[in-house]
Amino acid sequence: MARLRVNARAPKFQGRLLQDTEQLWRYRVQEFWGEVIPYLGYVIQSGLGFVIAFVFIAGTALYASFLDQIPAGFPVRELGWMLLSPIVAYTTYRTFLQSADLGYLLRLEHRMNRYMKRSVRYSLMPRMVLLMAACLIYWPLYSRADEAPKPLFVLLAAFVVLKFVAAYGAWGERHMHDRRLKLACRIIRYAWSWGAAACWLWLDIGMAGLWTGLGGLIYIAAIWKLPKLAFPWEEHIALEQVHRNRIYTFLSGFVDLPTMNNRRFSRPWLHALGNRYAFQKKKAYRYLLVKSFVRSELLGIVLRLIVIGIILLWWTKDSIWSSLLLLLLMITIHAQLKALLQLHRHDVWLKLYPVANQDRSVAISGVYAQVLGLCVLLLLLPVIAGGLSIQAKGGIGLGAAAAYVLLCWQRKHAIERLISTEEEE
Repeated sequence: MARLRVNARAPKFQGRLLQDTEQLWRYRVQEFWGEVIPYLGYVIQSGLGFVIAFVFIAGTALYASFLDQIPAGFPVRELGWMLLSPIVAYTTYRTFLQSADLGYLLRLEHRMNRYMKRSVRYSLMPRMVLLMAACLIYWPLYSRADEAPKPLFVLLAAFVVLKFVAAYGAWGERHMHDRRLKLACRIIRYAWSWGAAACWLWLDIGMAGLWTGLGGLIYIAAIWKLPKLAFPWEEHIALEQVHRNRIYTFLSGFVDLPTMNNRRFSRPWLHALGNRYAFQKKKAYRYLLVKSFVRSELLGIVLRLIVIGIILLWWTKDSIWSSLLLLLLMITIHAQLKALLQLHRHDVWLKLYPVANQDRSVAISGVYAQVLGLCVLLLLLPVIAGGLSIQAKGGIGLGAAAAYVLLCWQRKHAIERLISTEEEE
């Protein structure tokens, strides 16, 4: 799995940039995108670009047709609450700080305000655009299905203000040193965001403004009063590294990237998945692979793709187009699972405790087939629950099974070619 390597080296900038922190920030942004952009072509070529285009075109057509025949009693407020609340609550910041900055920029902490202001603006702008886009997409349905819809400008302004309050809370949490206090504030931020969104969807304008205004002022005052660090260098650097790792983990599903240290998650409830291969010499590599997969960021990516896929397939469950959408989702998950090939590929311990190449090939192919098969079964659930005929559902099921066999065959041969190449080297 790809991850950005952390080296304790001097950042790549000239000394003159230390005199202008805004120019240093621009240099860091350009450096980051200069690393990422070359890989985006591989992402588009993999078919993900076609999936996005298809979802946009098909979603627009289905949404337009749905607006013409909205069923009575449609839960429009509940839908808006589930759509807008996470966007309001979730906020992250990109600082582009590096581990070496602790040595080279620490003495300039008093001049980093302009740098951080640029980072905050850079981070909030796309999130505000996403929130406004979600409101604009939701508005046609809301204005038609709700009994007392609020004006678009009022709803848009209200949710933008809610986002600013949640963003202030997220920024304050980042400066807190006590982890328990930070966790408590994060829970409060999410609870307040979901509650405030519900107020603006269910209450009238006056009551919604009163309750969210009072709650927001109390929340801001609490965050402002709680003890915080002036400049949490370690937190900024750690969270920036997490963000970069996620991007490189995603890209590693489409192009081979250097294998580096992986971020691990405990997930003790999944230990049994790997324990069943323990103390079996032939399955030693599968044991390691399963343990690494269930603790890796790749599992999170796959789960998010499944959730998004189930939502999209539920939306199209009564249309034959769900078959094409299912195929595209399978291809996307197939591309992401390519990262399994990178797990432990360059580990030194393989030289100390050699594993037969045949065992490695069987292990990777087996884990890939199991994960993809489970994903296909979960994605088929909305199709089975849909209103298509039995013949259509059977045809989609057979097509999914055929695509599954073809993808497994393709991945197996790719793994064998990769291992044979390593033998020749």
